Amino acid sequence: MGRNNIKAIWQLKKNGEIWNLFIIVLAIVIGTTLQLIFKKVGIEDEASFGDILVAGIAYGYMIINLFIKVFVLADEVPRGLSFGMTRKVLFLYSRLADLAEILFIAVIAMLIPTSLTPNTILKIAIAVYCLFNWIEATAGNGMLKFGKVVYWIYYIIFLVIMIGGPRFIESVSGAADGTALIIDMFINPFYNQLYVWLGILAFTLAGLFVNWLTFRKIPVNFSL
Repeated sequence: MGRNNIKAIWQLKKNGEIWNLFIIVLAIVIGTTLQLIFKKVGIEDEASFGDILVAGIAYGYMIINLFIKVFVLADEVPRGLSFGMTRKVLFLYSRLADLAEILFIAVIAMLIPTSLTPNTILKIAIAVYCLFNWIEATAGNGMLKFGKVVYWIYYIIFLVIMIGGPRFIESVSGAADGTALIIDMFINPFYNQLYVWLGILAFTLAGLFVNWLTFRKIPVNFSL
């Protein structure tokens, strides 16, 4: 049964993994091209090249998944259930596959010389996993239950945050300092890492719990 479930999850996830592989290869090609350009103009800072490469992989992975993850979920759920998987098994294997995917990309990032430590990269990876769970719990499962209206609401909110978020942070008193503090807590080892990790794991577990609560109640015979 375990092998069958793994095969079923691979069938559900393989198209997404092809996109992720494409993003990684594209980022490497662009990063290598930039490195060659830097060398020609006399810039040979390996860490800077690594930072650009990792940033390209992370940015591409985030944008692709933020745009398609919600919609792909609408296809994965009925297909997974049609393979004979229960909701609990489908949810468990899907979340483990998502975690393995993010950790795989994190390992690639760790192998590239950057100014980020492996501890920081791992924290960012788990935070991204946490974010995806909250998006699936609200927008993804909401779309499966209520239809395309949730899909459009999600993307409108997403675009508003992407476009207006930086201006909002700049205009609201204390927002910029709060954002800088959160980023600094991820990067700077000065802060107690135990509390940072506990906070990340708490939000992640809460996201998984809410994701399951909303996932188990979605109808199977929905239509987008």
